[in-house]
Amino acid sequence: MHSASRSMRRRPADVLRVLVEVSAVADWNPALSSVTAPPGPATIGRAYPIRIRGLVGGHITYLETGPARVAYRLVAPGADELGEWRMDRVPGGTLVSHRMEHRGAVLRLMRRAFEPVPSWRLERLDQTAGDARAG
Repeated sequence: MHSASRSMRRRPADVLRVLVEVSAVADWNPALSSVTAPPGPATIGRAYPIRIRGLVGGHITYLETGPARVAYRLVAPGADELGEWRMDRVPGGTLVSHRMEHRGAVLRLMRRAFEPVPSWRLERLDQTAGDARAG
């Protein structure tokens, strides 16, 4: 399991809006080259088609999209990622935590390469939430 936290000068609602806008997840998650979904919040339990780095097809399914927690499962050949985002209001913004657990042969072999991924995702999420609020 890999995890990281980041304090963001964003309202929890702004962070949540970016996390559940499934059609735009590939804009801030560099592992995904595309997600096929209509604009708007994710539907819990619906499997959305994805492409990982333009090579591998799979799907992402949102398991929970509450105001303080978003959980998902991303599945592709040889890869199974169960992840969550937690948002806690703190003075000046939101403390966002991201945790991901990998199963599957490919991801197990590459586990060390994924250690910094939660931090990278948090950084890009922070930037995207700021851009969305400014726009």
